Amino acid sequence: MVLVVLTDASFWDSLVFDGIDDVDVEAVTAAFNMVEVAARGRAAGAKCPDCGRFSDRVHDRYERRLKDLPLAEQRFVIRLEIRRFICGPADCPRRTFAEPFSRLAAPYARFTNRLNRALERVGRPAGLRRGTDDLVTQGHDIARSAVQHAACAGRGRLRGSVALSKRCPVDHLRGSA
Repeated sequence: MVLVVLTDASFWDSLVFDGIDDVDVEAVTAAFNMVEVAARGRAAGAKCPDCGRFSDRVHDRYERRLKDLPLAEQRFVIRLEIRRFICGPADCPRRTFAEPFSRLAAPYARFTNRLNRALERVGRPAGLRRGTDDLVTQGHDIARSAVQHAACAGRGRLRGSVALSKRCPVDHLRGSA
């Protein structure tokens, strides 16, 4: 059974995107223990990260799926439409660039910033196994490696590093336990 939730968009804007002004909610669906919000950017264009010039020429669009904190014990996913813009100046080394949503999620991330902060808080003090088990009972659909990644990232670990044994690579390099 699929339930399409039609409600005031400002309600979902304030609930999901509180403090993030550059996102519009297009649709909300609830099905099979999951709530999914379809959203897109509100801005007319964006600045090129290399040259800093504004562009509103859209080259392409793609969709990112971001897991977020559970809502009423339901898994919560944001389907975010990202636009790729064309950077026009010939002296700019970048031809196209993606619309930034840094207040919502990091580039290439699969989790929202909110969910990453929650994973950091749970993974560090509780320990990897117990922290992951706690999250699963709260309704998160999270792998143990994601909790480990977030917990290590909170201590300065760089994205893409490989975890060594049960500790973070930063701990190994510092010689701490």
